Amino acid sequence: MIKSEVVKIKKIKDFDNLYIEKELIKLNKNPIRWAIIDITSEYLSVSLSYKD
Repeated sequence: MIKSEVVKIKKIKDFDNLYIEKELIKLNKNPIRWAIIDITSEYLSVSLSYKD
């Protein structure tokens, strides 16, 4: 089953795709696709689709 949700990831100074994907995997989310939808001074909000 494919699920979608929005998760928050701790923002680091120089983040990239690999950082985001590693953080998603740490949350036990194996991403099919994802997109950054908001950035604050502390967090990245990521819209995520993953297989459950």
